[in-house]
Amino acid sequence: MDFPDISTLMMHMGQYPDFSSASPCLPFTPFLPPTAMHPQAASAMNRIPIPQKGPANNKAAKEIPDKSKTEIPCDRYLKRFQIWDLEEFEYVPYDSSANTSPPALKEEDKANYFYIDSRYLTERSEAKVWVTIFSKPLLAFLRVTVGDDFFRSEPEVLVASFFPKLSLMRKTLATTKSFVLSDKVHTLEEYLHVMKSVGLNDIDEEDSTLSDMIEQVKELVEHVEVFMTYLEEQFKPIGDRVALASSYGHAEFDLLQYFSEPGQEMLTTDKFHKPIAVIIDKTYYDYEQFPDPGRFFYVMCRGLFWDGSCYSQYCIQRKVKEYKGTREISSLPWTKLEPDVQEKLKARGKLYTAHSGVHYKVYETKRVIVDRMAYDNRMGYTRDPDQPIPELEEERLHLLPSEVYGFNLVTKEWTSFLIEKLKEVIFDEHAWDHLVLDEDVKTLIKGLVEVTKNKTSSSKMINDVISGKGGGLISVLHGPPGTGKTLTAESVAELLRRPLYMVGSSELSARPPELEINLRSTLNLATAWDAVLLIDEADVFLEQRSLHELERNALVSVALRVLEYHRGVLFLTTNRIKTFDEAFLSRFSIAIKYPELDVTGRRAIWQKFFSLADCTVSAEDLENLAAKPFNGRTIKNMVSTCPAPSACVKLIILEIKVRTAQALALSTDRPFGIEHIQVVSRAQEKFLDEFSRLER
Repeated sequence: MDFPDISTLMMHMGQYPDFSSASPCLPFTPFLPPTAMHPQAASAMNRIPIPQKGPANNKAAKEIPDKSKTEIPCDRYLKRFQIWDLEEFEYVPYDSSANTSPPALKEEDKANYFYIDSRYLTERSEAKVWVTIFSKPLLAFLRVTVGDDFFRSEPEVLVASFFPKLSLMRKTLATTKSFVLSDKVHTLEEYLHVMKSVGLNDIDEEDSTLSDMIEQVKELVEHVEVFMTYLEEQFKPIGDRVALASSYGHAEFDLLQYFSEPGQEMLTTDKFHKPIAVIIDKTYYDYEQFPDPGRFFYVMCRGLFWDGSCYSQYCIQRKVKEYKGTREISSLPWTKLEPDVQEKLKARGKLYTAHSGVHYKVYETKRVIVDRMAYDNRMGYTRDPDQPIPELEEERLHLLPSEVYGFNLVTKEWTSFLIEKLKEVIFDEHAWDHLVLDEDVKTLIKGLVEVTKNKTSSSKMINDVISGKGGGLISVLHGPPGTGKTLTAESVAELLRRPLYMVGSSELSARPPELEINLRSTLNLATAWDAVLLIDEADVFLEQRSLHELERNALVSVALRVLEYHRGVLFLTTNRIKTFDEAFLSRFSIAIKYPELDVTGRRAIWQKFFSLADCTVSAEDLENLAAKPFNGRTIKNMVSTCPAPSACVKLIILEIKVRTAQALALSTDRPFGIEHIQVVSRAQEKFLDEFSRLER
């Protein structure tokens, strides 16, 4: 039922001035019956003076207009004129001045297939035309072609709302009519199929004969033809305007609804300004208060995306503010989806489906994890690596978005990545060789990690007697800064061709309850990504417990309880610890002490970085540099690891950085050489010398 707007009603009653020329302060609220009234509407109703019943006020209600002036019988349908009655709280018959003499009703017309109600809010308002009281066959047809409000028991729908569905209704009617008029003799099963396609679902398949079905389909065709004839007549002026607007590529604001049919595929752009294809679900006009008050035309659309377990629908909204005159159709936030664009989006969609699930990639030189499930469950989740990825039909590939979601391992941010910018990871085949460490220790580490190459839960490893415990590789790397601890974890990750997930102990919290939650989620993510996990500066978890530090004791206990169930590769680094907790010592697969670099170690590191920087240094200069007390990280920062595409890279730093000495060379516009290293070396030595005096 068409209820009047509170704003319009009160305006005609003289309660407040006409705001039609200004931006509305409140959205229009339907004038609903008391049982379904919105609180805003109820508040407004309380301010409306209700006329007292009496002879004068009830005169109009008692004077029932002549039926011939409130109804016009037409060919198989009935036109009625109604007005809203405040006392009766419903629409009542209305003698419109626009009413003309009704045409003679054909004698053979025994029923009306639908009613056309012209409803007036007040005597001075403009009528809105509604379709009500549908015949049973017509209602069944409209439920399958139009849907929406037609699934109500007594639907009442504005005539204007049928325009976007006209093409589908024509097509369905033509198909059904062609079937009925065909010379071919159809079977009972074929008629059953056609009947269900047009909404005639309540047929008794056992008792109904073929002739019964034929009659029902013919009856439906007749009812729908009458309705379509009426609609075509009503929409001819609009159709002419739309055709003219299309030919010139310009449209007025009130015509926008006719260029966006529900069910139609259209092209719009996403937050990256990349094209995406979506399906229109609904269009409507409405008012908006904030942030830009005014009247808008809204288009509600849906597309497809990977939600971590299956392909689901997402919804987006596009809108256009009311404008005067005409506007270029091509300038709207949406446009027609052309076949060539659809093919390009389909190709991108195939690339998107290839990145469903968990993937280790490079995005704009940074290594990332593509994982929608983890993006939505950042506290970690349990992943089944054998769970198959469902396939998406090829005809829907173009509806997929331009971005995927996951974690940036370098910036440590949960974010999105443009699918077309993702590249394969190029692992550094020489990373293990760059590691300056005792050869026996390197052999031991490599042997232990090789066991985990196939599966984290390798059955060949000896586990704890308790199911679920042990089976992982937990290594403690202990030593001062710059001695190769982080480089060891990076080299192992390159060797295993897995992601390196680095977490600082400060990110895990120093409070036992929060530590347990954060540590479990970190381990879950590392397991889901099959990543090598590095917990940096883990001193607080590893140091021996005492009787006096209860909170730190609790931290150690939490770490012990959680870490012993991890089945992946885990490195814990420490540089300040004095004594390890005995319980931890029994759980380490290997513990490595990294001593301060001696001359031999520093010489090897200088040689590695000079080789990567493609710089030749004399033996004398190399010995002079090796004699200086720099640690490995300081040396790396003094020399550029930037490169030639070869292993650029991938060195272990995970991203290309121009270091101090090469930056100096670039600033002087001279080839990089030993003189630049010497300048930086002297500055670094001076700093270290002054810093050591401050400590004393």
